[in-house]
Amino acid sequence: MRDPGIDKIIVGTAGLGGVWGAVESEESIQAIYEALSCGICALDTAPAYGDAEYLVGQALSQWNGTNPAISTKVGRLKSYVATEAQYDYTTIGMQRSVEESLKTLGLAQVDVLFLHEPAVLTADIAGRVVSDMRGFKEQGLAKKIGVGGNPPSWFMPYLIEGQFDVLMEYNLLNACNIEALHSSIPVCEQNGMEYYAASPLNMGLLGRKFQDFSLVVPNWLDVLTVEQAKRIQTIAERYNVSLDVLALRFLLNIDASFKMVIGAANKRELHSSLSAINQGILPIDIYNEILQTFNDYR
Repeated sequence: MRDPGIDKIIVGTAGLGGVWGAVESEESIQAIYEALSCGICALDTAPAYGDAEYLVGQALSQWNGTNPAISTKVGRLKSYVATEAQYDYTTIGMQRSVEESLKTLGLAQVDVLFLHEPAVLTADIAGRVVSDMRGFKEQGLAKKIGVGGNPPSWFMPYLIEGQFDVLMEYNLLNACNIEALHSSIPVCEQNGMEYYAASPLNMGLLGRKFQDFSLVVPNWLDVLTVEQAKRIQTIAERYNVSLDVLALRFLLNIDASFKMVIGAANKRELHSSLSAINQGILPIDIYNEILQTFNDYR
């Protein structure tokens, strides 16, 4: 990434939509508006992110500046709890979902339409679902199509064949895990795809949820990842840097082509993340010390 400009930062809206806890709609709209005012030029949303699509649409209707790039998703249905999910990958259901998303956002076309959570798909319907995704692009409903979520190994041929334009994965490129550097990013580079690194704070483990997740490990999180977060916290304390700031700046040092999807539940969290990113890359000795943890504890 090498100290990117603000154009390499995408603001995700799951937290602002209310899936990690109740939010005030007007505050979320103002946070989105504030992100645009700070120079953010891309927003990511989804039907499954509570009221996020509606809130993004409201913010866009008030925004008089340059139109940001908008990405949304299809396949996972509307929900207000991040850990509860329902899906509809039928052709009719996906078409309905895309049309509703565009109407809610107030757009005729999104910049990227992601297939949400490919790991939930079964191999017997995957080919038809991928064909439907390409159909949305051909209809002009999306400029690009992507995969939003960590794809299983059996799905990778669809990426290698060039069926998609963008891959967005979560928790595979941050201070707890750099697997994407050796797997997905090379695939994207070889096949002309963009890579989006979501969850740079590992769902809050490298930020405000560190204490909670360290005491009681959620069922979706493994103990080894928590142990790595503790090592990163030790480094942060040694250099008198907050954990979230260290984690965000760590990604800026990485010499690879990707965009970072940051999340926030309110304006304060948004400003905190942008402030950390604006500090730029870490000193090389601190960066190397973080990298060394991956070698020492394999």
